[in-house]
Amino acid sequence: MLKNWLLGVTAAALAVSLAQALTPEGTVKKIGRLAGGLVLLLAAVRPLLGLEAPSWQGPEALSPTLTAEQAGQSGQEVLKTLIAEKAGAYIVDKGQSLGLRCEAEVGVVQDSSGWPVPWEVEISGAWTPEQKKSLSKAVEEELAIPAQRQSFREEGT
Repeated sequence: MLKNWLLGVTAAALAVSLAQALTPEGTVKKIGRLAGGLVLLLAAVRPLLGLEAPSWQGPEALSPTLTAEQAGQSGQEVLKTLIAEKAGAYIVDKGQSLGLRCEAEVGVVQDSSGWPVPWEVEISGAWTPEQKKSLSKAVEEELAIPAQRQSFREEGT
């Protein structure tokens, strides 16, 4: 069990470091750094998450509850959720810096290398044409979401 745990943590560390090396500079890299840290944390505490009170009876009672494939899939889902949340928070913060109040829902997909990236966004709120243009430009430059995949829904002006 210890060998499997060490292999899992090592594999997660290698995957996170590879992702960091391939991630472009800027906000996406910051989001990736946070998500990578959480993936490493999950890999490190995974054996503890799979234990139940009765299983503390001895080392022979300890058994992983997730297969490597299941752990990888749940890790990808966690990573997608984190990236969507952080990208949405970035857009809301950027909107506030432009003087508007908005909400953002970001869709995340896996890129060709298998890493989750922000793909599309729906922004709702109230803005002037200049504010909308500035926010759209920032989303395109910082999150690499082109204007074609940005939708704006104006709410009560």
